[in-house]
Amino acid sequence: MNALIGPGLNLIQRPRSHDLGDYDWFDLEKDGTPVGKSRCRIEEGAFTVFSIMVYPEYEGNGYARAVIDHLKTLYPVIVADRVRYTARAFWTRMGFAAETIDRYVWTSRPRSR
Repeated sequence: MNALIGPGLNLIQRPRSHDLGDYDWFDLEKDGTPVGKSRCRIEEGAFTVFSIMVYPEYEGNGYARAVIDHLKTLYPVIVADRVRYTARAFWTRMGFAAETIDRYVWTSRPRSR
C-alpha cells in the first residue's frame, strides 16, 4: 500500500522481511521528507498497529491521526497492540476501545439510514 493520505503526506509500505521480524513496515513522508514510521501486521480482515511514531520535530501536525483515519477507510477492524500508557489518550480520541490495559480496538460500525 502506497497512498497519499493528506496534502503532501504519503504512507509508503516497505516489503515484509524476515530480518525485520515479519512485520509490515510503513514510512510516513511529507513532501518527500521522512516524518515517521509504523510497525504493523496486515492480516485477513484486520490491521494491527504495534507502533506508530512521528519524529519529534514533526509531532503535533496530525500525521498519526491521518494514518489512522486512512486505515479506517481500508480495514473493518484495527487493533492497537502493546499500547503505552502515554499513548492511551490518542487511541481513545481516535475512537478505539480498550480491550485490555495495552490493547485497543476499533471496528467499523454500520451507518444508520
